[in-house]
Parts: sequence; structure tokens; C-alpha cells
Amino acid sequence: MGLVQLDFTVSGQPMGKGRPRFSSHGHSYTPSKTREYENRVAAAAWAAMKQAGLEPSPRRMSVIITAYFEVPKSYSKKKRAECEAGIHIPKRPDLDNVAKIICDGANEIAWVDDAQIWHLSAFKRYCDDGQEPHVAVRVQWDDPNMNNQDHTNLATF
Repeated sequence: MGLVQLDFTVSGQPMGKGRPRFSSHGHSYTPSKTREYENRVAAAAWAAMKQAGLEPSPRRMSVIITAYFEVPKSYSKKKRAECEAGIHIPKRPDLDNVAKIICDGANEIAWVDDAQIWHLSAFKRYCDDGQEPHVAVRVQWDDPNMNNQDHTNLATF
């Protein structure tokens, strides 16, 4: 049995899943910023899947998410260095909301449904000097049709 590994990157400042909003008639809807970011996640996952020649898998998934945030320009040189060293972490958005928007955005693209995710690791940190904000996503699953070969792909969108 082989291991399939898919890496993709969502460029830009990471964001968390927004809470549903309600219209004056009581209907719920997803905020437009959330919908737009989910579309960016979907595009990045789709590009990586197509480049690797993969289809959404029904197998159980392991997902590792690392969100890299821009260090605020108002921080002192000392505090910026501490951010890059990992001493300070971004406060907002909450990490669970970042993971949720990534998992929902890749639904029906990298996996059939995010209920298949049996292992999830998520991290948030500030970018290193010269690094652009982004979210790096690694997805892994077993493929019984592969003979102990790694199938890896890296895509940026």
C-alpha cells in the first residue's frame, strides 16, 4: 500500500471561517469574504489535484495546516524578531476557524467530505523576514492501488 501526499498553498493573509449571517427574513448565508476565501482554497486544491492527476478520495485523510501571518508593521524590531522566532503567535483569527475554512474549501476536491479527516494538525505562526503570508496544506492518505511509492505534488495558487 502506498502513501499519496498532496501539498498546496493558498497565498495571502490567512483567514478564519466567518460565522453564518442571517437575513431579515431569517435565512442564513455565508459572508462573502468567507465564500471568496473558500473559493481560493478550492482553486489551489483543484490545481494541485489536477497537476498530480488525482481525483477526490473516499479514504481517510490526514491533514496538516500551517498558517503564516504577516508580522504587523507597527511591531518594534525586537518584537518582530521574537515573532519570527516563534515566541509570539498571531492572536486572531482562532486556529480552529482557519482549519475549518481550509477543510470546507477543499471539500469535493481533495476529499469527498471533510468528515473523512481522521487526523488534523494545525499551526499558526508569523512569517519569516521576506516571506509572504500564506497557508500551507499537506494532505496524506493510503492508496491500496500503489506499490509502496510516494506520490507527491506541490502547487501554489
